[in-house]
Amino acid sequence: MAMIKLQLGGLHCSHCEKSVKNALAGVAREVHIDLTTQIAEIDSDETVDKLIDCIEAIGFDAKEI
Repeated sequence: MAMIKLQLGGLHCSHCEKSVKNALAGVAREVHIDLTTQIAEIDSDETVDKLIDCIEAIGFDAKEI
């Protein structure tokens, strides 16, 4: 179990937030997103690259911080 922090880009509203959470639903136990800072805290055993790929696949930016 690892908590991973990602800097997101392109999120503008709660619908964007929900889209990211849905994209990570199968690979993360828990996802917290702060829309103001666009930082996601993700509880997952997946690799950072896998999480980033899931987010980028739906059109948002993500990088590890």
